[in-house]
Amino acid sequence: MLGVPSGLGAVGAGLLVLGFVVVGIAAWYRRAWFPADVLGRSAALCLAITVAAGPYLVWRVVEDLRVTTAMTPYDRSVAGPVQAYLQPYLLDPVARIIPPGASYMTVAGSGVRYGPARDAFGALAMIRLFPRRAVADPAHADWVIAWGTPLTRVANVQRTIVARPAQAGYPPVLVGRVRR
Repeated sequence: MLGVPSGLGAVGAGLLVLGFVVVGIAAWYRRAWFPADVLGRSAALCLAITVAAGPYLVWRVVEDLRVTTAMTPYDRSVAGPVQAYLQPYLLDPVARIIPPGASYMTVAGSGVRYGPARDAFGALAMIRLFPRRAVADPAHADWVIAWGTPLTRVANVQRTIVARPAQAGYPPVLVGRVRR
């Protein structure tokens, strides 16, 4: 799914109502089948709610597939982080520096003033740097990628490489190999 729907919409609401009505009617006619204990009734209620929501969930998946399978290869490559105005080429120089299979950690600091871009930086790295491994702890990273913050605030690195210089109001992308 490219984004969370802003609302159910008429079709979604209709499918939810239909699902709950059908399951409610079926449960009423089959109420003798329900267990007598509280735990069994609770489990049956959870199952009924899940089945009732089924038509809506199936419709959402089908709609998402309809949209995503119609996307061009370029659209698929930039979906996600590009919605936060992060262009995929931002990390192309980093992919040439960090070898495949290496681990890396990303950090985006306050130097990136646009919050959604700062938040999406790690997701962009995961997309663009695959098959490298993303880690959350600099102690487990071979490399650190920093955007909007100095590398020295994150880890002890051998040297700082400017992978992409500052441009268009955004800070440089810095890369450093973690010193062991």
